[in-house]
Formats: sequence, C-alpha cells, structure tokens
Amino acid sequence: MEKRTLGRTGLEVTVIGFGAMTIGGVFGPVDDGESNRALHAAVDSGMNFIDTSDAYGAGHSETVIGKFLNERTDRGDILIFTKGGNDMSTGSRNFTPEYIGGCLEGSLKRLGMDVIDYYQLHNPTVDNMAAEDSYALLEKARDDGKIRHWGVSINTVEECNLAADQDKPSTMQMEYNVISQEAAPAFARAKEADVGVISRVPLKRGFLSGRIDEAFEFAEGDRRKGILSPENIRKFQTQLSRTREVAANLGISAAQAAIRFCVSNENVSCVIPGIRTPEQSEQNAACGESLPAEAVRRLQEV
Repeated sequence: MEKRTLGRTGLEVTVIGFGAMTIGGVFGPVDDGESNRALHAAVDSGMNFIDTSDAYGAGHSETVIGKFLNERTDRGDILIFTKGGNDMSTGSRNFTPEYIGGCLEGSLKRLGMDVIDYYQLHNPTVDNMAAEDSYALLEKARDDGKIRHWGVSINTVEECNLAADQDKPSTMQMEYNVISQEAAPAFARAKEADVGVISRVPLKRGFLSGRIDEAFEFAEGDRRKGILSPENIRKFQTQLSRTREVAANLGISAAQAAIRFCVSNENVSCVIPGIRTPEQSEQNAACGESLPAEAVRRLQEV
C-alpha cells in the first residue's frame, strides 16, 4: 500500500489506517474476539497504523489494541495514535494540563506502551486552541519520551485553519467525505504549513456504503442514530446516488468509491475508516488507490 509522510512528524503512514472507534462499543455491542481478528487482518493486509482514543468505550478500544499488540511479532512496525480530553460517556471536555496528563498516563497503561507515536487533543475548540491549553504539557511529554508527536482532532474548518496557522500541532484530524467536503481548502492550507492531515469518517458513519436507509434499526447505544436520522438520510441521498453511479462505472462498491475519494485528495496524508470485522479490514485495505480524475470531479460536484 502507498505510504505518505504525515506532515512534519516524518512518520510514513499507509494511506489507509484502522479507525478504532468502532471496536470500543460506541456504535453498539462489540465482540472483542472479532475486533482482535479485525486488527490482525488490517495489519496483515498492509495497514501500518491504528487510530484510537481513551473515549472509545471508556478506554475499551485501547485495551483491545493493547492485547492485540502483544500478539504481534512485528510490533515495532505498527504505529499507534490516540487521543484525550473528550469524555464521550459524559459529554464533557477538559483540556487542562492536569486532565490531559492523566489521560495520557491512562492510555499508556491500557495500550501497554512506553511511548505513543502520535497523541491528539480530542475535539478542542478554537478557544482551547487559542489559549494553547496543554500545548506545553504535550511538549514536555515529548521531551520526556512519552509521546513522539502531537496534534489535534477537530470538528470545524475554523479549527483546521487555526491548527495550520499556529505552527504547533504537527497534524490535524478532521471529517472529510463525499458528503462533507468543506474542509478541503483548509487541508491545502495545512499542507503548505507542513501539517499532516488525517481524514476521518470517510463513509459518513457507514452511510456511504449504501447499507443504511430510513428503515435501518440501530442497536442500543449506537451513537450514529442522531447523525443518521431519517431526515439526514433523506438529505444525503443525492451524494449516495452519485457515489453509487461512480462506483458502478468503475466496477467497485460504493464504499470503495467513497474511501478512494478521500485518498484522491493529495493534501490528505491518510484515511481512517472505522472497522469492525476482518472482512472490512481487507476491503478497506484494498482502497489505497486514487480514483480517476473524472470520478473525483463527479463526486466533488455534490
């Protein structure tokens, strides 16, 4: 699989990585055995990094990953990215040095690691970033050898632009897909500033795979229920139809077309589809090639 440099971190990452929110139980019940097999299948299929957070199942995703890492003879070739500051079980966010320091120590313990390759503040606001909450703490953690690099996982174009302008976070993570393309100019700005870009939610929480319609029944505890409400599903139909059209013309699935659309953006360092099963690992690992230019143009139109 193609590798790209993750901004000024210098890390060489495969264009597709393992998005580990799904194995934390955030989208309903999970089978840890299947999650373990999915992680092994991802690395065996060529992915070289996993992106997680202490918020995914209150640390459960990290715990599953830590067990998996102990089973790999190629452990040194697998990069681990994680995050702190966003407690998804309570909805509270805290980016004070004291809190982030505790998050980092907890992640190191659950993952069974001495040093994390890339650590992210998990959804700080513009105000948090402008105040540089915990920036000094993360710099010290890097100097102390607890993390190698740090950045931000954010939610708005304004936050993306600030991350590029600050010259402190080395990488940003942001939603980008066929439906939500508004961050594309900010990604170009980031590349000019040598800030790496991680594209998350390439399938819009599974919607662009074409398997979720208005009658879809979400499992208890599945956080996608609000994002993929019947109203939003109706609203997103044009983008899904175009994705299916492009996919059919290329002889690939809608999910493959959607992921490859993100890969096609030269300002994106890597893409992290959420993965639950070994089959998804293998299917997503096959999406590392850019789409033909005309296919990209068609999808940009929507």
